Amino acid sequence: MTKYITMLLAIAGLVLGGVAIVQTNQEPPVPPLAGTASVNPFGRGIAASGVVEASTRNIAVTAAESGLIAQVYVQVGDAVKAGQPLFQLDDRSLRAELVQAQAAKVVAQAELARMESRPRKEEGPPIAAAREAAKARLADADDWYTSTMQAMRDNAATANELSRRRFALDSARADLAQADAEYALWEAGSWQPDVLIARAQVQQADADIEAITLRLERLVARSPVDGTVLKRNVEPGQYAPSNAAATAGVQPGTVVVGNVATLHVRARVDEEDVPKLVFAAAATARQRGAAQAAIPLKMIRIEPLAVAKRDLTGENTERVDTRVIEVIFEVDRSEAGADSTKPARLYPGQLLDVFIDAGA
Repeated sequence: MTKYITMLLAIAGLVLGGVAIVQTNQEPPVPPLAGTASVNPFGRGIAASGVVEASTRNIAVTAAESGLIAQVYVQVGDAVKAGQPLFQLDDRSLRAELVQAQAAKVVAQAELARMESRPRKEEGPPIAAAREAAKARLADADDWYTSTMQAMRDNAATANELSRRRFALDSARADLAQADAEYALWEAGSWQPDVLIARAQVQQADADIEAITLRLERLVARSPVDGTVLKRNVEPGQYAPSNAAATAGVQPGTVVVGNVATLHVRARVDEEDVPKLVFAAAATARQRGAAQAAIPLKMIRIEPLAVAKRDLTGENTERVDTRVIEVIFEVDRSEAGADSTKPARLYPGQLLDVFIDAGA
């Protein structure tokens, strides 16, 4: 019995081995493509990766200062005008400073008015009365000195008494001189340099108010161009850093705006293909996932500065240790319907396959 079982197992092993050999020699099935490959339409052309952007570029508007966001005035998709407010930072501390500066200006203006109103007529009578009193004391002291001198000639007064009367007369003359000086000072009014200082203090108060007003204006982030809000990364109550990235608007504290009435494509041509690049050459682009829909492009300019490659497509064959020349194209809407398949809507930031005719 064991002999027959062993023979059956041997035969089964041979059969399974033969089936495995047959299957190994067969070619594996080729999976279908997810979509049609994007093929260069030009016989001798340059292939590059491109990024859709607004005609004004995608501008990330950031806060001029770090602070708490108080209000946001726009939503994604809103049309905005140049200078229109986008969002505002908390301005309570600056408004408190403005109140203090305005109060300081009132004080400075009052001091200037006081200086310019001199001589004050109400101050004149007391000063004049003090002057007359000094004159009377001088006359009295002079009379006492004369009487004492006559008495000394008649041996009715001593030299010591005469000296005291002379000192009293000198003191009375000094008091009158002081009273005359005070009366002249009152009559002359304010000293001109003091008036100039008071006017300068008013001007300084105006400058402080203007400086705070300008700082308040800086707390309002405004759109630099006419366009559309493409991205909003600000919400009331968030803290907005002033050094937020101004490229793709991915950082908090940015609102990305751009004019999408006309779209541009920024193609990055590898430095090895630059010798074949010709200005005003024909170009076309294709969307990924819609390779049959050609998008006509019109070359606007070739930016002359070579830059390091930054935008990566994620493809295994992509070179990253290279430099690129950026070529700016405008999406030619006048020929948008020339192809049999109309391209889908383009979005700023979208990657495209760009093909440029390199000529014969």
